[in-house]
Amino acid sequence: MNSSLNGKDYNTLLLGEEGMEILRELRFLIVGLGGLGSFVAQELVRLGAKNLLLVDHDRVERSNLNRQILYDLSDVGKSKVIVARNKLLKIAPDANIEAFDTRVNRTTGGLLVNSVDIVIDCTDNFETKKLLNRLCYKAGKGFIAAGVGSWEGWVASFPFFKREEEEIPCLECLFPGELEALKELGGGSVATAVTTVAVVASVQVQEVVNLVANKGANLEGKTLVVDLRNYQCVPIKISKNPQCEVCAR
Repeated sequence: MNSSLNGKDYNTLLLGEEGMEILRELRFLIVGLGGLGSFVAQELVRLGAKNLLLVDHDRVERSNLNRQILYDLSDVGKSKVIVARNKLLKIAPDANIEAFDTRVNRTTGGLLVNSVDIVIDCTDNFETKKLLNRLCYKAGKGFIAAGVGSWEGWVASFPFFKREEEEIPCLECLFPGELEALKELGGGSVATAVTTVAVVASVQVQEVVNLVANKGANLEGKTLVVDLRNYQCVPIKISKNPQCEVCAR
């Protein structure tokens, strides 16, 4: 994608040559191409990311159109990942974007996670989030998770590629509860505004930028809680659980 204007490449000005080179080389797995995934995928491509794997088994529904920006009425009934891939390639024809119309389970998830560098969780259920957390921890991959509901959301980052050097908590440390109790935090059963999705997804992508460019803070060991109704954005420290079933073993 040509992001230049009057000879200026604004992405390079922002990230630097080294940062842009890293971003182009990294492989990203985006799981879930709904509200969060639509924004995350488009923002990464516009920043200059070249290697994206998209995973989702859903079809576009009319009710998705209030917040899932990659789709329009003509896409209703079609595979989300196929539509998303085609639209992203119109933004960046030289990008390598793979679309997998499948559900993520232990087998498919393991293969996909092992083939990338950073996994961005854009799903709306904790069963998949917890599975991705386990797979990323085992494989030593970066994992950026999020959830949205109504006017609120959260983002947490787990750079498991650093876990041999330092202690890093995982998603299970943050949300150790049973799946049924965590259902609402996933966002799948709550009506959500496009503004909430846009802000939370942008934080996920900004976390990629901060890790890649090594500039500014990152969310390692923290979860950022966003409340748009009250304009609150609060980072909360995550403590590593010494009894965690995933990262304490």
